[in-house]
Amino acid sequence: MIAPSNEIRVGIVGCGLIGRQYAARLGRLGAPVVALADPLLERAQQAAEASGAAVYGDLRRLLDEQAIDLICVCSPTPSHHAAVLAAAGRGLHIFCEKPLAENLKQAREMCRAAHEAGVTMGIGFKMRYEAVFARAKSLIEAGEIGAPLYSIFSYFQQLPPPERSWYTDFGTTRDNVAHAIDLSNWLLDRQPALVSARLDNRLGFKGEDKVFLRIGYGDGALASIHGGWVGADYPAVAASDDILFQVVGEAGYVAGDRAGHIVIASGRGIERRALAPVDSFSAELAAFLNALRLGEPPPVPAAAGLVAQAVIEAAFASDRSGETVSIGARDLSF
Repeated sequence: MIAPSNEIRVGIVGCGLIGRQYAARLGRLGAPVVALADPLLERAQQAAEASGAAVYGDLRRLLDEQAIDLICVCSPTPSHHAAVLAAAGRGLHIFCEKPLAENLKQAREMCRAAHEAGVTMGIGFKMRYEAVFARAKSLIEAGEIGAPLYSIFSYFQQLPPPERSWYTDFGTTRDNVAHAIDLSNWLLDRQPALVSARLDNRLGFKGEDKVFLRIGYGDGALASIHGGWVGADYPAVAASDDILFQVVGEAGYVAGDRAGHIVIASGRGIERRALAPVDSFSAELAAFLNALRLGEPPPVPAAAGLVAQAVIEAAFASDRSGETVSIGARDLSF
């Protein structure tokens, strides 16, 4: 636990798009960024301009030389495993961007390392804090649609820019579709048990660019997730316009789009609302920092990242085999 009156000193590893978003917000939340690390030192220097933080080309030097409480892992996913193990070995709290790791084995090792070190690890599934999804969750928890039974997500997004080419090598399942997997698990409030998937590569990159995924939950609830990247022939799809969703319950449904338009069908009839946007990066970081100060579990715990990773791994296995793949208790334990 960190005393509420104390500042939380933060280091950031990875100063690309996400790292810069964190660096711009943490100081305003009472968590000054004192050091940043990135293999491209110039990128770290640019991210440090506002805060005057120390910059490093290597995370281990940062850990050796700086007294920090929290490390934010914003580097490309293939580097998450080493960064989290290094931070846990120093007894630092950790906030790790999604997805946790390249594979389920790494993800379990990361969760175990944080647990054994007695540190708090949260996961950056920021879409939980976006207005439409947060509102959908509150409506479901209030019983507006009865017990939720089915979720449907359509999530097609423009290709990442060329400077983030590692995304296309890594594939869309572990990049943007990971968000939809987590949202489905969270909104239905169940653990996944069965996964079937088809992964397509139509754009010619190393990784898959389309995903067609079905998740079965233990009591018969189902999720259907279709998503991926669209090419240059498609119209510009901004981040506010790239998801359509519906959650169907026993007594109604909630549906909407990422831009904040929501529809609630319940015993009271049909309601349509437009929600004000939320700075989801600030909201997720504030919630995590507050949990640290209070000594409470993080609102999006490492276990949520592990569950999403298990679904991702099962999706790859299902695509290879053409069969439905089970997720067992062992997959979700560390």
